[in-house]
Amino acid sequence: MEYDSATETTPLILPHADTANSAISDAGRHFESGAAIGHSESAATLFNEFADSDSVGTAVIAKQEVSFLLWSGIPLALAYLLQFSFNFVNILSLGRLGADELAAAALGNMTLFMLVNAPAVGLASALDTFCATAFTASRDKTLVGFHLQRGLISVTIHFLLTLPLLLYMEPILVALHQEPTVSHLCSRFVRAQLVGSLPWMYFECIKRFLQAQGHMKASTYVLLAVLPLHLANNYLFVWSPTVGVGFLGAAAANVVTFWAMLVGIIIYAWHSNASAAWGGWTRRSFAAMPQYYRLAIPSMVMVCSDWAAWELMAIAASYLGNVTLAAQSIVINTCSLTYQVPAGLSIAISNRTGNLLGQMRARRSQISSAVGLFLGALSGAISSVLCVAIASWWGRIYSSDPGVIAGVALIMPICGIFQLADAVNGVSGGVLRSLGRQAIGAWINFPAYYLVGFPLGLYLTYGQPAMGVVGLWLGICVGVYITAAGQTFICLKADYTKEVERCIAQVAKNQNVAANNTT
Repeated sequence: MEYDSATETTPLILPHADTANSAISDAGRHFESGAAIGHSESAATLFNEFADSDSVGTAVIAKQEVSFLLWSGIPLALAYLLQFSFNFVNILSLGRLGADELAAAALGNMTLFMLVNAPAVGLASALDTFCATAFTASRDKTLVGFHLQRGLISVTIHFLLTLPLLLYMEPILVALHQEPTVSHLCSRFVRAQLVGSLPWMYFECIKRFLQAQGHMKASTYVLLAVLPLHLANNYLFVWSPTVGVGFLGAAAANVVTFWAMLVGIIIYAWHSNASAAWGGWTRRSFAAMPQYYRLAIPSMVMVCSDWAAWELMAIAASYLGNVTLAAQSIVINTCSLTYQVPAGLSIAISNRTGNLLGQMRARRSQISSAVGLFLGALSGAISSVLCVAIASWWGRIYSSDPGVIAGVALIMPICGIFQLADAVNGVSGGVLRSLGRQAIGAWINFPAYYLVGFPLGLYLTYGQPAMGVVGLWLGICVGVYITAAGQTFICLKADYTKEVERCIAQVAKNQNVAANNTT
């Protein structure tokens, strides 16, 4: 069957068992009798974009999945680029105020990133597992909304637990020997931006609620609408002679942007067919949190292990001098920019595989996962070649300092080696989330980075080899290649027939939890 582009108002796929797999069909009939599956009821409302049968060759399915994942992943990559651009605009705006203001904002953003954003994204990532499978496997579509409630509760609890620390950052920063002026400005910046932290977290959760139902472009539309507002507010709140407040204006602009993002995505969800999956608030979601955390905490460990490695590299590079730190910051910023493509693919493959598992389509879900990994490796390879090609002049875009330019030229080729594995690592993490195997990812990620990669980088940098910043990058390369290899092996060797059975059993359990208030 030829590919037929789905629309934003049409859910992804029709619950449909692989006809070649009688074991899965038997499992489906078993759980349907337990009210977990309702194929006949939902068939009229779902979009069957591809038909599966023994006669459909692997190459044909792979071609279809490439089309689908690109159609889904490109808008998601654009959304990530738009979110990335918000901070970039802030840095450009604050950079003209002075060195202390720029340093304080950078420190404040790093603090919020590590204490608020990264853990919140990890907690919300459990929705990639719960919502995607519930949408296609559950008789009651409001189970998707039930999972969203648990995601919202988890990020709210996390915010409240970190709030006291964030409100009193100044004495902590001074105790860590940060410059007093920078510590004071950073503390004010963090406190001002806290007003927008919860809306940002809720946006991340609702975005996943929509993506699980096939609304891949929702966040892109919202962010495109919000970007002009963010640009205008950065000028208005920072530089305007009438209402501008200077340094704290950048934080105020962020707060307005985050609230606008939340309002925009709620309006989208309310006026789309995704609203049918929201069944209203229920106290049962609070009682069911232990089950949610069994996936959410490993998801958080996976995300934080990866993201914290970047911050530790920046700290380690700071002891090599300001020129090296500046070059390191430019390269890390470049890596963040190029990673948005595999990040979009990661979300696309996570939801795609989860939807297919919920439909009991083991063969297609396995092929789709392999295709996603291939596309991730391809995007990483392109980024690698690009990093090597632009190494000699890329630093000039950011700085006119010859030392900084030379430092960027030195690091970029090694960054290219890193990019390939990092892209595969991101996409394989998406497959693991679709399988509900976040715990395996956490067990691979944490040791690879913090028992092997980062210690090795420190030794190569400050130990007998004395390789400087190159040593840090070689160490992190080893860590990310171990992670990518381990996660890819799990994804490719998984028994997708058994994964379907696990998925259906989990959906049945989730429905019982939602209905009976048991964990």
